[in-house]
Amino acid sequence: MGLIPQSFIADLLNRVDIVDVVGQHVQLKKAGANYQGLCPFHQEKSPSFSVSPTKQFYHCFGCGVHGSAIGFLMEYSGLGYIEAIEELARSVGLTVPREERTLLDVARQKQALALSEVMTLAADWYQQQLKVAPRAIDYLKGRGLTGEIAKRYAMGYAPDGWQGLEAVFGVYSNEEIAKILLEGGLIIQSEGDDSKRYDRFRERIMFPIRNPKGQTIAFGGRILDQGEPKYLNSPETPLFSKGNTLYGLFEARQAIRAKEFVLVCEGYMDVVALAQLGFGNAVATLGTACTANHVRALLRQTDRIVFSFDGDAAGQRAAQRALEASLPLMSDDKEIRFLFLPTEHDPDSYVRTFGAAAFDKAIKEAMPLSSFFFKTVSEEQDLGTPEGRAKIHHASKPLLLSMAPIALRTQILREVALRTATTPPELEAFCGLAQVSKTAQQNSSQAQGNAQSRPPYWQANISGTRPGRDSFAPWQSGKGGQRKNVAQAVMPPQAPTDLAEQILRVLIQFPHLGKGLDLSRRQLILKSAQQRSAKTLGLMEDLLKQCDLVEFLAQGDAAPAAGAAAFALFQEQLASSELAPLYEILRQRVMGSDLDLEGANADLNGAVKKLELLHLKEEMTEIAQKIAQNVASEDDRKRYRELGEKLRFA
Repeated sequence: MGLIPQSFIADLLNRVDIVDVVGQHVQLKKAGANYQGLCPFHQEKSPSFSVSPTKQFYHCFGCGVHGSAIGFLMEYSGLGYIEAIEELARSVGLTVPREERTLLDVARQKQALALSEVMTLAADWYQQQLKVAPRAIDYLKGRGLTGEIAKRYAMGYAPDGWQGLEAVFGVYSNEEIAKILLEGGLIIQSEGDDSKRYDRFRERIMFPIRNPKGQTIAFGGRILDQGEPKYLNSPETPLFSKGNTLYGLFEARQAIRAKEFVLVCEGYMDVVALAQLGFGNAVATLGTACTANHVRALLRQTDRIVFSFDGDAAGQRAAQRALEASLPLMSDDKEIRFLFLPTEHDPDSYVRTFGAAAFDKAIKEAMPLSSFFFKTVSEEQDLGTPEGRAKIHHASKPLLLSMAPIALRTQILREVALRTATTPPELEAFCGLAQVSKTAQQNSSQAQGNAQSRPPYWQANISGTRPGRDSFAPWQSGKGGQRKNVAQAVMPPQAPTDLAEQILRVLIQFPHLGKGLDLSRRQLILKSAQQRSAKTLGLMEDLLKQCDLVEFLAQGDAAPAAGAAAFALFQEQLASSELAPLYEILRQRVMGSDLDLEGANADLNGAVKKLELLHLKEEMTEIAQKIAQNVASEDDRKRYRELGEKLRFA
């Protein structure tokens, strides 16, 4: 698929009215120059959600969400960036143009479109079959489901027969038809000389699996009677990946926002049954363990996740995998809990037996992540013996190392240390976290010392005199006017945070240069910004997000007006955000700058190159510590030699 021209995006934003876009989903009332309504992204009783027709921008003063019409569709409807642009273009009767594409791009697009259409037709057919299948209807009624819920989740029925879908697509002996049905996982081809093609799903309740746009990308089928497998899923296809998809997320988004948490279950029937009983915020994994991608997708929807598992051994194993997937993504403003129901109950039967209020209470009392962490590492271990406590440390180490250095990690580590009669520093040392803590303390002390000897960067050079190209904080004058990088003298190496300011200055003047930064370089830049401050990180993230909108600024006269309008809109948005003071200071510093495009490109590449070298040195230092402690693997030693070669020729 080709790229969307940036000039088209700017023109599209000029054509649409954000009040109309938001007004389709939120009841807005005029309030002075703006419009107000209840925020669709968090629960509130008095309106704090504002839409500006002059700035074409929305902002919630309650939860802080903000953005353009494109951003609203992405946040509200769960669309990707491209899908939101296409949806917006359709609303004003525009066709999204594409820049030059390769033959491979065209082939992939045609394949995806064909598969998507096939899945939609199959879903429609299954829905029609359910209407004329009394046994399937009786089964759903017996599970307490109404026609309204079946319609909401687009449930259907695959009748008993070997070539049922031929009624929709034609005979399977047609090679072209068979190829795409096989690719979509709708039919199976047996092996052998007398190979036959037949439907994958037969005599099953059908659960369409939908993407964030509501398009069917796969199916799950539940057998009506006894038999195995009870649940049958589509195989992996170009449209569908189990590790990236959650059943019911498309249908649950509004309920997740209303209840302010998501409930993760183990099966399709749990999801639809809970929706029937008033818990429409439930989703399910698709016959696979919970992955980091699942958790990441859920945390984009809400700050609170409750995993609900059976109390048996299989449920415990599934919960442990969910814990492992969640730990690297945890932050101190997120909350994850684990709910274990009695072995004789699933969520559906529990609610029907004890009532919705009892289930609500069970959710509120679900085990916090920290408690489940300790339960996991200490299970079947004897805290009364040194061996048992040592095994707990051994089990805790990889889990603690997987976490970011947040307050929750510190609290969990202290709790494990307390329960195992160990001091936190001893456990930190065992896990390899002690050096990290020591380095952080050294850097903190050094930063305090530097702060006493020179004014903070945000108080410097704002009197109207323009700082020179060499006046960034990490550089000091040496003999003969030579520049000296003071930061590189510190070991273990830490990225000098003022490289972040250098990069910010370049991007403020030449935002299109950010387009050339790949993912790994962007990650290094954001890490450097985070070391300076949270607001520096926020500003850097916002600037990098604008790269696509202003890329064409580098094209001279190609679209100067559209480019200027796009970036001006971004500047207006910044002016009303908490990042405004920092942005204004940096903008003043570059006012009147004689930095040209060639110099800016050199400055940006130079700063990123320094970050890359520091990253290599950090990795080398970590491996050196392993070697010193005699815990380095052969792969570690090989990597150490590779890093040495890279740094030698850098």
